[in-house]
Amino acid sequence: MSQPIKLSIPSDPKYLGLIRKVLQELLNSHDVPDDTARRLILCVDEACANVIKHSYEGPCDEPIEATFTIEGDDFKVQIRDYGKQCKIDQIKPRCLEDLKPGGLGTHFMNEIMDEVSYCTDRAKGTLLTMIKKLKTGLTSTQDKR
Repeated sequence: MSQPIKLSIPSDPKYLGLIRKVLQELLNSHDVPDDTARRLILCVDEACANVIKHSYEGPCDEPIEATFTIEGDDFKVQIRDYGKQCKIDQIKPRCLEDLKPGGLGTHFMNEIMDEVSYCTDRAKGTLLTMIKKLKTGLTSTQDKR
């Protein structure tokens, strides 16, 4: 198991690039394929952008805490905020046929990640946990190469 990587950034969009860069370095150091890494970074970026837009609704000085862990074949990310909570059943992607910018973050997260869960069982804020299996079982022909 690798040590968890923990970052805390202000809720200012200009710091999202920092999270993307740190995550890229972590995934590179674990030989995660580029396509998979891009998808994981997209999920984390969308999750943090959603915190800024929906949980904090504007202030750029509130904390967003991100924790990345790679344990065995599991990549786990937790995004913690201390802003406005919403009802978990209201967190869902918009209809894909509704052509307009934005609103696809939760769709990407649910499509790309193997597990997505929200915990609002706290005084303030939300803890989002997303897990992705990095390696799938090798088939017998792949195993012999």
